[in-house]
Amino acid sequence: MRVLTIALVTLLSGLPVFAAETYVRATVDKDGQLRIVTAGGQTIAPKKDVEQVGFGKPQISPDGVAVGWLAEYRKCCTSYPIPMKLMIHSNGSVRTYTGSGLPIWRWGFQAGGAQVAFEQETVHGGLNVHYELHDVATGRLLAEYDPVVGPDKRSLPKQKVPTWVAELDGNQ
Repeated sequence: MRVLTIALVTLLSGLPVFAAETYVRATVDKDGQLRIVTAGGQTIAPKKDVEQVGFGKPQISPDGVAVGWLAEYRKCCTSYPIPMKLMIHSNGSVRTYTGSGLPIWRWGFQAGGAQVAFEQETVHGGLNVHYELHDVATGRLLAEYDPVVGPDKRSLPKQKVPTWVAELDGNQ
């Protein structure tokens, strides 16, 4: 009865009943499968989407409570898979980010792991560059940035960019 009372009080107070998982390793094995290892030694092997062919650039958040990767797909006219989705796994659930629908070439955790930023652009040529910043816990879009472009649709040099964009660009 006492355990039930504690669980009920915890639920009503809005606090989680169980502590968040902590991730210690995220690697793609020789067979192309992503393997995520928790601090407790559990291995998680996320399933691929129907047309997904690979996992790319896995990272663990600095606080260890989230792990992310790029979902790669075969696309017309390329000899290599294209990273079309950013997947963030946290505490047993996965969020999918697709932004503007263009390939996601760069991404990273920010704010100690509380946020995730990514950059998108065309496959060849660096056109239609787009950045997004999201809250990891809620998935909420916090900010987005599209650089000013010239007549050739390429980003103009020496623009003042948001700090989170500069951080993402500087870490890649």
